[in-house]
Amino acid sequence: MAIDYRTEPLARYLDEAAAARPTPGGGSVAAVAGALASTMAAMAAGFTAGKERFKDVEPEIHEHLGRLAEIREALLALAHDDMAAYEGIMAAFRLPKETVEEKSARREALRKATRASLGVVGGVRDAALEVLTIARRLADIANPNLISDVGVAAELALGAVRAAQVNTSVNLAGYTDEEDAAAVRSEIDAAVAEAERLAGETRDIVLAKLSG
Repeated sequence: MAIDYRTEPLARYLDEAAAARPTPGGGSVAAVAGALASTMAAMAAGFTAGKERFKDVEPEIHEHLGRLAEIREALLALAHDDMAAYEGIMAAFRLPKETVEEKSARREALRKATRASLGVVGGVRDAALEVLTIARRLADIANPNLISDVGVAAELALGAVRAAQVNTSVNLAGYTDEEDAAAVRSEIDAAVAEAERLAGETRDIVLAKLSG
């Protein structure tokens, strides 16, 4: 069973992600990157809440803070789920394939395991894209003293969405459901395009504010 790194020191996760072992791998790390993005967006929102000069956006800021906390927890769970999904695919590969029946059962097991992995990657994609959406809004309304952190949130979230595209491609390489594969490709391509738009707008605002 995959280690639940949510209860382990960060250093252990980093060391084991760097080690010559299958997990934590790219899918899990992408989820952690998204979670880190949410922390920077939350910090910017936190330094905006309760300030008189931002009272007009106070309710919205609190909504973002609540949602970012939820997204962060979801992404940490997905970082764990990705490791379990990988183990499921490996278990399917190890199934016997001597008889026609065994080959058929193995193919179906691989299809189901791959679909489960695609679901995890899709969750990372959607969560990271939501962080980007919030970061884009914070670029307009958050305390400008924290604008660089908004920029960091956007760049990390963009990286997580792009990483989800890579991880989607890995999973689809051996996926036999062509109709579902086409739909998944369309979803990730649309998500990356939207993420790049949001990140680009956020980056422009951040750099303009930093340059004075």
